[in-house]
Amino acid sequence: MHCKDRIFLNPMEVKVLYFAVLRDITGKDGEIIRFTGRSTDELRILLKNKYPQGAKYFDISRFAVNGEYYEGELKEGDTVAIIPPVSGG
Repeated sequence: MHCKDRIFLNPMEVKVLYFAVLRDITGKDGEIIRFTGRSTDELRILLKNKYPQGAKYFDISRFAVNGEYYEGELKEGDTVAIIPPVSGG
């Protein structure tokens, strides 16, 4: 299937959890995202467009899907935690 064909797929829902600076930028602990994408890369693009002020943080954040660090295909009902780098001191 070509990327341009994805607009014809049924949308799916994933639960997205935000941490640290992304929680501040979005003003949310998390939300349900309904989209026609099927991967963490497509979710990242959607979130960068939805929250442009957080685009650089979405670019450098790690994704954990259902409790494990993961980048790749998503499925209906997945929980995606987006964890930006944090500094210690």
